Amino acid sequence: MEKNREKFVFLSHCLLNQLVRAGDSFTSGATCKLLELLSGYSVYIYQLPCPEYLFLGKRSKKTQDVWEKIPGFKEFLPSLAMEVEKRTRQLIENKDLLMIGIARSPCCAATRVYRGCKLVEGRGLWVLELEKRINFNIIEFDFKNIDESLHKIREFLKKG
Repeated sequence: MEKNREKFVFLSHCLLNQLVRAGDSFTSGATCKLLELLSGYSVYIYQLPCPEYLFLGKRSKKTQDVWEKIPGFKEFLPSLAMEVEKRTRQLIENKDLLMIGIARSPCCAATRVYRGCKLVEGRGLWVLELEKRINFNIIEFDFKNIDESLHKIREFLKKG
């Protein structure tokens, strides 16, 4: 990361709009705390579309292996990722890029996902597709551990 480069943050959709989270999940105060943190820095923010919500709308929680078997979903992801890349190409030029994904999400996780009943190493399907087109750093936001998530994001934003 170059010193003093501008920061561009790709936010998983549900960080700004928790109504799209699977299973009607809602974590009070999470969005407010994240926005408060981001507002303290000079950053560009881009809300990513939620591929799960766009594809199925309101839904129950599903594991990554279930999403892989839903007809048409894996074919839907590349076109959505190309659209994001096209819309942000000029905006992200010469900026340090950060994606804030969602811990354990079948689409937006950076480190571990549920496959069946097991939590295993791996990236989310949406993250994998975006990484083919955009080179970004990624930090997971964990709705179960908001303070630690905010600390990691703050440390990234302080650099440079």
